[in-house]
Amino acid sequence: RVSRQARQRSKMAEKRAFGIPARSRQAGSWLVAAAVVLGLLSVADARPLVRNVKTNTEFKKLLKHHAENTGLPVVVDFYSDGCGPCRQIAPHYIKMAEQYKGRVVFAKVDINANRETASQQQISSMPTFQFYLFGKKRDQFSGADTNRINNMLQTLSRESQMKNVEVTHEALKTFYSEHAPEKMMEMDDAKLQAILTKAGPTGGPGHYALSNALKKKYGKAPKTIARSVPAAPGDAKDAKGDAKGKPAAPPGSSGKESKKEAGGPPKPNLHLASSEELQAEIQKRQEAEEAKREEEATDDDDVPTIPIWEAKSRPQVETVVIVGSGPAGLSAAVYAARAGLRPVVIAPPMGGQLQGKGVGVENYPGVNGTTGPALVQAMQMQAAQYGTVFEQELVESIDVSKRPFTIKTNESTIQAHSVILATGADSRWLGVPGEWEHRGGGVSSCATCDGFLFADRDVVVIGGGDSAMEDAMVLARTSKSVTVIHRRDAFRASKVLAERVLNHPSITVVWNTQVLVFEGRKVRVLPNGMQLTLNEDGSLIEEDFSKVRVKELKARLDAGGISYNGISDKENLVDLIRKSIAEAAAPDEDGTVGMVDERQMLTRVRTKDLTTGEEKTIEVHAAFVAIGHDPNTKMLAKQAITSAGTGSMAALDAERWLSTQGHCTPAAAAAAAAAVEVVGSREGIMLRIGLKYGCCMASSAVRRSWWS
Repeated sequence: RVSRQARQRSKMAEKRAFGIPARSRQAGSWLVAAAVVLGLLSVADARPLVRNVKTNTEFKKLLKHHAENTGLPVVVDFYSDGCGPCRQIAPHYIKMAEQYKGRVVFAKVDINANRETASQQQISSMPTFQFYLFGKKRDQFSGADTNRINNMLQTLSRESQMKNVEVTHEALKTFYSEHAPEKMMEMDDAKLQAILTKAGPTGGPGHYALSNALKKKYGKAPKTIARSVPAAPGDAKDAKGDAKGKPAAPPGSSGKESKKEAGGPPKPNLHLASSEELQAEIQKRQEAEEAKREEEATDDDDVPTIPIWEAKSRPQVETVVIVGSGPAGLSAAVYAARAGLRPVVIAPPMGGQLQGKGVGVENYPGVNGTTGPALVQAMQMQAAQYGTVFEQELVESIDVSKRPFTIKTNESTIQAHSVILATGADSRWLGVPGEWEHRGGGVSSCATCDGFLFADRDVVVIGGGDSAMEDAMVLARTSKSVTVIHRRDAFRASKVLAERVLNHPSITVVWNTQVLVFEGRKVRVLPNGMQLTLNEDGSLIEEDFSKVRVKELKARLDAGGISYNGISDKENLVDLIRKSIAEAAAPDEDGTVGMVDERQMLTRVRTKDLTTGEEKTIEVHAAFVAIGHDPNTKMLAKQAITSAGTGSMAALDAERWLSTQGHCTPAAAAAAAAAVEVVGSREGIMLRIGLKYGCCMASSAVRRSWWS
């Protein structure tokens, strides 16, 4: 009785507050819900250009869906936030996703967040790109090579379009009736459908292979149509629509109404929906909106864009071209741009040594608590602010035999009156046996890029300078143990970094030791990620799985993403492994075989004690060579700050030379003229500076005199 009275008082209070009955308000709430549905209609259609794959289950579903349903190629970028080349290639990856939208599916995997997928795919360096078509891995390589990525995308998209066909039941029946009537006598609809189902229930490469096989046998092929792609949930083309993708007529409506609405976008029949259906639709679309917001929030590739060089909007001959985009090149760009020279910076997007620096930058004045990639990005934005443009390609040649100079990249040809070379330095290698063979298979020079791939494993760092100390500290965050091998009895690194390494509990130092050779094993990685050990001649080593422990058998199945739920017996596990290996190596219906990658995997480093002459072997999974860098120009600048200084010096020298030669840009001339008008009483001084140095120097000289 008390509860009933409380409900009555509540209803009366609501009626007084809103002035309408509760039942009427409930009906109004459904109108609001209907409006929400209408407002969310476009949300479910939105798909990110680059899908962020967060789990291994999602990775498998993605490949399976596009192998069985759409037939579209899939490209996957394995990256890390701390990897400089990864961050630099990201804007180009997004640009290619826009270019190939609807023809290729783009995805990315952050190895820090999705270690399971990176481990199963045997990713050993970054960025690594994988290419899949019809569920088979077709290619894999490491490095920020935009040209190779683009070439693979073109190849796979053409092959997808060619093989993504369907032989309909009627087409197959007509073919047999015309070209093999005796065969048709033995056929019925069930047998014809069985042939199509075996080739592929929804079309694709199996139907393409069927068409080719029939053409080879009978001289003619059945007619094919483009494969019909099932609509994804939430798309405008609903699964309930007809074969052409038009929405089906709702219950209770006439065909005329459907035909009338077929010309425009499909409209939700809210007046036919029940309250439960409306609630379900609202929840589904809200979840889609939330997923899209989450994707945008976690998308770290949206870095500020920089102006790109375009021939149509630039002069026929550039005033100054800067080759290199490290601290030296970007400092030169800032100085040249502020002088009105409108410089062009040519460099590939992967960046230089500072770009790959994963630890904090602590010795650059005015910069504290930032990383190398962030500092390079800030320099780029500063240079762009004053008029610098960027051509993110690799320079192939520079012709200085005649003026103007000609700079050729792999995509463009640029002429310039002056060229500044700021090409930095390349990593120095040991040059010992096995080093080259194991690069990409455990031997690396970038701990920031590849270190996380060897999490919870034993690694070594070779060197004794600042680079070695920084690499050791980066690796100590994730690796099981870090051993620093140094050929002297003391580090050459700065005292602060050396003390951090010596005091770290996970880092061990081996003094007076030299690396003699890198050793490992040759493996074949199958399309499903499973590894097979090979002899030196490439022949397969027959493994005796009966001697392998159950724990290791399960680990190998995990590496291939193969489920063994409900199987605990060792004999059954061995049978499952052998079956998986056979299936991964078998060709598809059309005769294609997925990519089989053969590589050298590092397992140990052989060293020599320089004091006793004793040789030892260290069992490791990775070795990071950090013994310094070899400069690409005669002017050696080992620190970012000294590189920036030499870059500004080069820009000032180029500016002075351009002035004496009369190569002055209109922008520089206008800046000089404006400055002469501003200074007023100092007009004579400014004119003398203009006569002495030319109009290019005048603008910067005016600024210096004005402030003095």
